[in-house]
Amino acid sequence: MPDVASAGGCKIHYEVEGDPSAPALLLLRGLGRSSRYWLGVREPLASRFRLVVPDNRGVGRSDAPGPPYTTAMMGRDAVRVLDHAGVSRAHVVGISLGGMIAQRLAIDHPSRVDRLVLGCTSAGGRAGPGATAGATLALLVAATLPPARAARRMAPFLLSRGFLERRPDVVDLWVEIATREPVPRAGIAGQIAAALLHDASRELQTIRARTLIVTGDADRMIPPVRSWRLHAAIPGSRLELLRGVGHDFPTEASEETVRLLVGFLLD
Repeated sequence: MPDVASAGGCKIHYEVEGDPSAPALLLLRGLGRSSRYWLGVREPLASRFRLVVPDNRGVGRSDAPGPPYTTAMMGRDAVRVLDHAGVSRAHVVGISLGGMIAQRLAIDHPSRVDRLVLGCTSAGGRAGPGATAGATLALLVAATLPPARAARRMAPFLLSRGFLERRPDVVDLWVEIATREPVPRAGIAGQIAAALLHDASRELQTIRARTLIVTGDADRMIPPVRSWRLHAAIPGSRLELLRGVGHDFPTEASEETVRLLVGFLLD
């Protein structure tokens, strides 16, 4: 069911699906990615959870106000979505920039977060920058390109070489989505600013939600060492390393991702 929440005058589009009596699960996608990019994990998760799936500010059907954005601001957007959907507390899964937003949710709004999953992400600050220098440069260049060219340029940073060779159709699908809903320049600039400015490194030890950290060991966007540092800093957290998998592990390893999430969130 599509709906719209208002966060300080910014309209945040979101969808709710699944059994209303099932545990609520908030899904937060990464930089430049709308809710359409959950692809192979969304339907199986909807059979076990009440999914709340927003388009972050700047992408998809949500507003794209001028930059800069911050992950704290985008965390407040997520709280407004939960309020509007009538969800007092939810499991939270955040991927890449979505994982940075999820960190801020767990730190700034702990009563709203049940269990927490941080995928292929970084704490920023003294824990090290998020994306590698090469990936950051590619992002900045891609932001100036037409949607189809931008999607193809970023694919090698988001997917492993082996997966790209086996499943070139996935990039074709990304091109289709990017062409249908191009990201406004203000939106991509705002989201890049949020990722670059993110710093939760000194506050991770305050997270009390049970936390699962997941990354692929072939991630060329955000190095797996960033996930090890999250694991070392968040009390009682668990780390899962996916062998041979790139940055966008929900796309590359959708079945394994669903198993991990269901096992952790419903244990």
